[in-house]
Amino acid sequence: MKKTTIILFFLMFSTLAYSQFRGRETWVFSAGINVLDNSAFQDPLKGTEKWSFNNPFTFGAEYRFDEDFTISPMLSFNSIDEVYEDGAHGGRGIIEGGTYVSFDVNAKFYFDEYIAENENLDAFVGLGAGYYNVADESNGSGNVALGLRYWFSPQWGLRIQSLAKFAFDNDKVYANNNFIHSLEVLYRL
Repeated sequence: MKKTTIILFFLMFSTLAYSQFRGRETWVFSAGINVLDNSAFQDPLKGTEKWSFNNPFTFGAEYRFDEDFTISPMLSFNSIDEVYEDGAHGGRGIIEGGTYVSFDVNAKFYFDEYIAENENLDAFVGLGAGYYNVADESNGSGNVALGLRYWFSPQWGLRIQSLAKFAFDNDKVYANNNFIHSLEVLYRL
């Protein structure tokens, strides 16, 4: 519980601190769908087996406080049908899952201007922290994000993003390492 309190305090403090910056003030709001990869104990480069697409909603906001940097809180929902529990965690095999809720705050660096000039396309990488709950288990995470935004007009766009969540406590059955891949509609103020 102490880790959870520290993580939530960090997320709240970082969001409030970054909101004090005054640069190119641009807010972007997003809503979309996500696919959750909860292969937890596997190497993600070897493939995935546990995809979830049940109640897959993602909502977020993004504030640009610098020419190349933004801060972005995101809320994601999904459900996990089942989880494979390996021998290191009791060896019970496949067990039932539950509702997945995740709150993340990520700082993003937009690097597209350093590669090619294209006003409609934005490429980014991100780092951050998150907190998530799955089937009555909670965990914190360190996050790494990679994605693209495409602007159809000055206000409307589309974002595709992959967010890797590396759990702080790897002894959890459900709330362990996972990926959230999302497709979102964007609205810029």
